[in-house]
Amino acid sequence: MLRLALFAGLVVMAAGAVADIPRTPGGNESELRQKVTIELPEQDASACRSDPISGPELVDIEGGHFWRGSLYGDNDEKPVHKITVQPFALGRCEVTVAEFSVFVEDTGYVATADSGDCRAINEEGTTFLDGVNASWRDPRYPEVAQVGAMPVVCVSFDDALAYTRWLTALTGRAYRLPTEAEWEYAARGTTTTARHWEVYRHVSQCDFANGADQDSKSRFEQQSNVECADGHVVSAPVATYRPNVYGLYDMLGNVWEWTADCWKGSYEEPPSNGEARLAKGIDCSRRVLRGGSWFYGPEGLRSAKRSKDYPANTYNSVGFRIARTH
Repeated sequence: MLRLALFAGLVVMAAGAVADIPRTPGGNESELRQKVTIELPEQDASACRSDPISGPELVDIEGGHFWRGSLYGDNDEKPVHKITVQPFALGRCEVTVAEFSVFVEDTGYVATADSGDCRAINEEGTTFLDGVNASWRDPRYPEVAQVGAMPVVCVSFDDALAYTRWLTALTGRAYRLPTEAEWEYAARGTTTTARHWEVYRHVSQCDFANGADQDSKSRFEQQSNVECADGHVVSAPVATYRPNVYGLYDMLGNVWEWTADCWKGSYEEPPSNGEARLAKGIDCSRRVLRGGSWFYGPEGLRSAKRSKDYPANTYNSVGFRIARTH
């Protein structure tokens, strides 16, 4: 396990970066401007490359307060509100194909999309299609072969839960999906900007996230205003890019990630303690997804960005990472 000790430093905000959570009525500027280290996190080529039988690596995250949501984002990201998150541990990376394979081989589990019903990107890169015989074993990426270090995709919410239950039974420790509050707290990495890397100078999306860029633009019929190119048009092996300040990889981009919460189209009356939103009156027919994916440009790669889908649906741009209560 990795426990990252944060030290106080100046907030270093790159030119043009805008705070996603500025002063709010009754707010305290010192609370909103959380401090970050000025040292640029380094990518570790060995991260999440251990024996998949040992399970995913976890990072211990100290609890604390943060402001969830965005004043400038979508309506479902409002109102911005203060939440207290308890200490927890989060997967350093998204669960990989190799790790999910160990679970399936050990249990004989039949995944939701084993029948080939996963929705996969078409050749033009414009939409996701049914009926292309895609599954977590072969997500039908155009011209790209899946490898064990890639995040497992074409997994449903139910598949992700089944994996955490198996890991819990195997280890005797209570694994689960992260709550939406835990996810955003970890993704922000103590920052208040829309994307955690915007506190650093002279970096780009391609240093930190696998999203739509010039490579995507050249391969697919999609536009991108991101001028960099990272060599990947679909999902990349985990930990290919720099981590955030907590040492977490791919919190933005690569693949969408299931969270424990039921969907609600706003943050009206949220739990204040960071727990999953499961209360009566919430639409539990759909679950919250976070993080964006390789299909999205900057607008979709924001710490506050939310999405939703039905628990049984699968896409070759959706995966998950695990969490554990201390």
